[in-house]
Amino acid sequence: MDQSTVALKAEVKEYQISKIDTNVILFILLVSKRDGQQWTLEKRYSEFDDLNNNLKKVFTTLPPLPGKTLFKLKEHVDIEKRRVGLDYYIKELLKRPDVFNSESMKQFLQLEKHAQEQVVNPPKMLGEITGFIHGLRDFYIERSQNVIFVLSSDMNVASRFDAYLTNMKMPWEKEAPPTLLAVGCLECWVKTNDENEFKYERMWNKTYPSQAICLYWDAVTSNLIVGLDEGKLNLLKVPSESQFIRYDEQADIKAHQGRVMGVFYDSINSHIHSVSEDKKYKVLDFQRQITIAELQPSQHGLTGLAADKENRRIFVSDRGGYVHVFEITSATMGPSLAVSVASQTLSPIRGIFFDPVKNYLFTAGFDQGEIGIFEVGKSGREKFTKQTASLKGKLQLREIVWSPSRGECMVGNKDGTVTVWSGKKAAPIFVIKAHNTDITKLQWYEDKHMLVTSGKEKSLKFWQLPKEWRDKKIEQQEEQEYEQMKKQENIKISIESTKKKEFDSDEDDLKGWHKM
Repeated sequence: MDQSTVALKAEVKEYQISKIDTNVILFILLVSKRDGQQWTLEKRYSEFDDLNNNLKKVFTTLPPLPGKTLFKLKEHVDIEKRRVGLDYYIKELLKRPDVFNSESMKQFLQLEKHAQEQVVNPPKMLGEITGFIHGLRDFYIERSQNVIFVLSSDMNVASRFDAYLTNMKMPWEKEAPPTLLAVGCLECWVKTNDENEFKYERMWNKTYPSQAICLYWDAVTSNLIVGLDEGKLNLLKVPSESQFIRYDEQADIKAHQGRVMGVFYDSINSHIHSVSEDKKYKVLDFQRQITIAELQPSQHGLTGLAADKENRRIFVSDRGGYVHVFEITSATMGPSLAVSVASQTLSPIRGIFFDPVKNYLFTAGFDQGEIGIFEVGKSGREKFTKQTASLKGKLQLREIVWSPSRGECMVGNKDGTVTVWSGKKAAPIFVIKAHNTDITKLQWYEDKHMLVTSGKEKSLKFWQLPKEWRDKKIEQQEEQEYEQMKKQENIKISIESTKKKEFDSDEDDLKGWHKM
């Protein structure tokens, strides 16, 4: 992004020796608005260093900051070299809207004092739920029924291995022993306080001998499906009429040979759809205990599943960076593959989200940090699915959701941050430091502009995103000013290009004159 696209410009114009302490070097930072207003700031190198350290807690791929030296700089050439480095550093920072909108940059540039109109309305944490048995893997909040289902799992490799050995069925045992050490856990939390929207308490929990990976809740049938690390599907009925105080076991099926990565319950046909790292996509009729379909759309392990219930479509992602689109056309024949589409970077896809309003599919690539946007189209045109955009996010993306009314997607990252992206500008707007560990799940509420996040450190947080990041009138005015500025630049470039052509043409006319 060119610096002309941002609202402010800044440059480290010069350096001065402090009048108070001659051992202190002050770098003079000139900050300018588009309307010509300016202000200067005196900054020590240590203040740039503090800014950089604060930004590194939230952002990656920052521009290089001139390195520290063992001794204080005294020679003009060395100080000037540092000034040039700091000038490049601050200019590069201002090219990134997400960094510019951060609290650290707001304080460093003193925006509230000099450019209040540039200060964004930051997201606010509304509430937090803690006290889960393990770190969170997945959750689902059913607001209409005031219930939260949470999957928590032991994230420590050593303790998981110890638990697997303890829970292991020996050759001489006819039945598997009861779970002695829980590795995975399903927890049911119910809202208890009408005055506090975020006050929940645990009603019950069910333990598993392996990690609990993913879940799906169907409010119509009260069926809850849990996918486990050992390849099993556990189906429970949790009747809402009993205020969720109990659950009834329905089925425990060994569906896969690898970790279950996504599940969906088709209440019309009473079928369970599941995908796994064993490369299989299966459809099961749990009532008749039969497999309706077993598909292998890829040579790669499958990583996620999203469903379009209204149009009877299933979207499956894999480790090879492909999205596979299926149609559910028959209750007996199983899904049919409409098309497989490769993402641009072929990065393993970790997160997948479908927007039924816009018919867009969003993916989060883990290795390359690719945010993929696929246009699916209306029902019956699935085979024309194509990737329409690719954005470069942080490496190791894990989750993604989309807000059609805001035109923004929220991406959960391995470093515990959530990046909010503008679809219109194709740029990050804001970064929330939501958790201290990997983001494991995001749930978005369109009507309340509320985002719910979970992390491996046993917490569930509720975030209120501002309805407007900044005053719309100011943003529109800035966009008009920017468009006018770009138009003038294009005219200037066009005139210079014409002059160059005319000059080149005159030169060409003179070539070979001496041969005439």
